[in-house]
Parts: sequence; structure tokens; C-alpha cells
Amino acid sequence: MQDVDLVNVPGADRSVEVDDGVLLAQARDGHAEAYAALFTRYSYAAHRLARNLGQYEDAEDVVAESFARVLDLVRRGKGPETAFRAYLFTTIRHESARRAKARKRVTPTDDVAKIDQPVPFGDGQLDGFERAAIRAAYESLPPRWRTVLWHLDVDGRKPHELVSLLDLSPNGVSALVYRARNGLREAYLQQHVKSAAPEDSRSCRDVRAKLSAFVRRTASARDQEKVHGHLAVCRECMSIYLDLQEVDQEVAAPPSS
Repeated sequence: MQDVDLVNVPGADRSVEVDDGVLLAQARDGHAEAYAALFTRYSYAAHRLARNLGQYEDAEDVVAESFARVLDLVRRGKGPETAFRAYLFTTIRHESARRAKARKRVTPTDDVAKIDQPVPFGDGQLDGFERAAIRAAYESLPPRWRTVLWHLDVDGRKPHELVSLLDLSPNGVSALVYRARNGLREAYLQQHVKSAAPEDSRSCRDVRAKLSAFVRRTASARDQEKVHGHLAVCRECMSIYLDLQEVDQEVAAPPSS
């Protein structure tokens, strides 16, 4: 996905969406507003990654340090030219691993082999988050959807084997499977949406409840218009929306060989 946003950067037409490559080029030329736009765009996703890597208490510091390191490279003519998100996330993973390793150094030692032992990112916390998100999404589905998904994906049964169980025709079972899978995917995406804080506006709360349907294009025309209008003026919700698009593409992508 090409990450875009309406930003106020030097030389930019506010009616035109600005992608990461343009913002990076402007940041490399010394325009602080351009890098601030990148921070706004990826701040929420960066904090979520840091927390998923086990940096619950230090997430703010990890993210700030990672953004600062990338900015330092950019200002020196190095670092990413287009793939800012991937570069930033790699930096966050390295910083999280460094901090996790530092916490394990309880006893001083000169044994280099011990110091250089690899540290799993987050000690499995990322996998734990995904499992919890999938479980919560599954449990939020209607009972009939849960039933058909369980028999297909857990028991390994075929759709035609569920005709009598569900009292449906073969075409009816196929239609139910289609709806259930789409419903699970949408519910899974919603698990990645940052809940609105008490101080956030009612508009933010309403829009965030509709973001997964908006990304999946299942929202009503009225809701789509409402979300579009809100995202145009709310950077926080825009950041969450952009991250949700990334998650949706990751779910849709075929497994790597």
C-alpha cells in the first residue's frame, strides 16, 4: 500500500495526497514539518508494535528513540528513501531487543558468548497478541458463523459435509462460509483499533467503531461518508486507519514460501 495523508509541508498542495517518499525527501532537506507528518502517520502503529514486543512500560521511550535514530540518519543523507514504515519498524525491533537483552544482564560477566545470546523479540508477546485478537474476533461472531468456521478450520470438514448439520443446501453452506470468513476478518481488524480515550470526541469513538467495516468496504454509504469526513480532519484516527489498511493487506497476502 502507498501510505498517504494530507499534510502541511513546504511546497505541497493540500489537495494532493503526499506519500512517504516525498515526505522523506523533504525531511532530508531539513523540513521538520515533513518528518512530523511521518511521526503522526505511524506513531500509533509504532507504539502498538513496541508494546507487542514486550516493551509495555518503555513503549514511549522505544518509539521516541527509534524515530530519533531514523531522523538522524535521514538528516545525514542516509536511511530510507521510500519504505519508511518498514525501516522504522526494524529500528523498533532492534531497540526492543537491545532493551530486553539489557534487562537480562543481572550479573556482570566478561563472557562474550553469554552477552551475544539472541533474545527473542518480546518473548513471544507478538504471537500472544495475535492469538488473543483472533480468539476475541471469533468469539464476537454469531453462533452460526462460529459453528461453520469451527467445523471447517478446526475439524477439517468440507462444506458439503455440513449440509445436513446446518440444514442448508450446498450453495447455502458456501454462502454462509463466505459471510463467516469475511465477518471473522472484519472482527479481527477491529481488534487492532485503538480504543478512544475518555477525552476523545464522540466523533472519534463513533468512527473507530466503524473503521474495520470501512477498510473492508462493508460499511453503509452513510457511514463511509461520515468516516471519510472525519479522517480528513483527525490525524489520530487517520493514523489508525492507515495502520488498519496495512493489517488488512497482511491478512490478505499469501503465505511466503
